[in-house]
Amino acid sequence: MKRNATILAGLLVLLGAQLVFNSAAGPPPSVIINRMNVYTELYENTSAKVTITAEIVVNDGLNSSVYSLLFPILPVGIVMESPYKGIVDLRSLSEGISVSKIKTESYADVVLVKFNEGLKPGDIINITFSFTFKPNTILVRFRDNTYRLVYRFYMPNATVEYNRSTMRILLPYGAAVTKIGAYGAVEMDPLSERLTALWKPFPPPRGNGWDFSIVFRVMGEAPPQGSKETTAYTSVAPPKGEGGPPLMDILLIVVLSNLITGGTALLLYRRASRRPKIGGWSDSQEEEVELDDEMIEQYRDIVEKLDKDERGIVEILLERNGRIEQKDLPELTGFSKSKVSRILKRLDSIGVVKRTSVGKTKVVELNPVIREIFSERESS
Repeated sequence: MKRNATILAGLLVLLGAQLVFNSAAGPPPSVIINRMNVYTELYENTSAKVTITAEIVVNDGLNSSVYSLLFPILPVGIVMESPYKGIVDLRSLSEGISVSKIKTESYADVVLVKFNEGLKPGDIINITFSFTFKPNTILVRFRDNTYRLVYRFYMPNATVEYNRSTMRILLPYGAAVTKIGAYGAVEMDPLSERLTALWKPFPPPRGNGWDFSIVFRVMGEAPPQGSKETTAYTSVAPPKGEGGPPLMDILLIVVLSNLITGGTALLLYRRASRRPKIGGWSDSQEEEVELDDEMIEQYRDIVEKLDKDERGIVEILLERNGRIEQKDLPELTGFSKSKVSRILKRLDSIGVVKRTSVGKTKVVELNPVIREIFSERESS
């Protein structure tokens, strides 16, 4: 009898341990983001465009369909600092989904991805959507002429296979990296001849998300006198006891510096080439504007040769349906009033914008043909 009781007690202990183990492991995830690619393009006006592509897998054991996913983008504390911060221009780039911005108790900006027909157990789907961070939201320019990005990508309400996920950040033209966060690397993008910060895969999660940070300076913007900051391409410190960086690291820095210098020289050469001159556009309504093929090609050539400052102002005009008061641009771009005026004067002279006086202020309007060209580029 005593022996039977001992055996029964042992079985109960084993059963209890199994229950505790199963409870700690939790149920299998119902929705898995099998891989995710986050592509972020930075602009000198401190705005940033983000495009997210994700492969969604629904667990076979799920008893219902999945109709939406949440992607928290911005913590509420940042928005409370300034009403001008947040995300804009949210759009779906895939068929079968729609995206919208909502607010929750914990986050001010959350992207709600809706599946038009619902996902059934075992379904696999690839989705893509994009949005733009307003200036000074995740990228800030400081008085020492450095740009600093601190971006926490918050966990969606799904299990993310972060070991298969990639963060790629395309820096502005002429950028030289001075510091990059852990697990990050720097490489040259062959198409745009711009530096790219790359995390492949994501770093290990910290808390409720993944952290990405980078500090860079744009060539041509001289640091203040007395600054001794040195350009480097990794934040990993050399092992203790070594007197300095290895020879291969030094050679790598020299090669990358030469690539940056050559790319900047090429950019300046292209900027020096003559632009097609087009003097404004018709005062008729947008649908009445008629241009021949040769004129449209000239406009496309203008768009290709816009520098980063000009493109930044055009992007702002696109976000505001092609019209804005000039006095609002310094705050939105981070540029001085005189710099904004110089850029608008150039854009006006080549037919990209038109400035008109309305009372005591000036209104800037984007050429409707330029809007159409940007719309074609985004849809292609």
